[in-house]
Amino acid sequence: MSLPAPYVELHCHSAFSFLDGASTPTELAAAAAELGHPALALTDHDGIWGSLEFAHACHGLGVTPITGSELTIEVADGSRGHITLLVENPAGYANLCRLLTRAHAQTRDGTQRNAEQPWAPIEALEQHSEGLICLSGCAGHGAVAGFWEQRRKTEA
Repeated sequence: MSLPAPYVELHCHSAFSFLDGASTPTELAAAAAELGHPALALTDHDGIWGSLEFAHACHGLGVTPITGSELTIEVADGSRGHITLLVENPAGYANLCRLLTRAHAQTRDGTQRNAEQPWAPIEALEQHSEGLICLSGCAGHGAVAGFWEQRRKTEA
């Protein structure tokens, strides 16, 4: 009898994702180690806010940190949804940073910050996809889940 593969959470929010996560990156790393997880992906909303703290905390605990983010994207019809992006290599890290910079570009008007949520157009994701692993996003606002939810409502 073979043992089941170890569990790795690939969609985890820290306290940097306001109202979606409560634990600090250090607390998440400690919990993953305590549960015996070999790795954990930190995927805060529209940023990599706690990724350095998380990587440092994982280092001494035997947990492999996976850098990522849940990015808000806008498609051609103007609708927005989330996708989860995980960094696979240095090119992926650079591309994730480019996408996050693009997403935050419209949150400032000159020198003034406005209240708009960060978002990137789907075309930017197409241009900067190398080295990134794309998951479907969250169940409530994920790009894939949102498509199926909208389709279900239309057919009802």
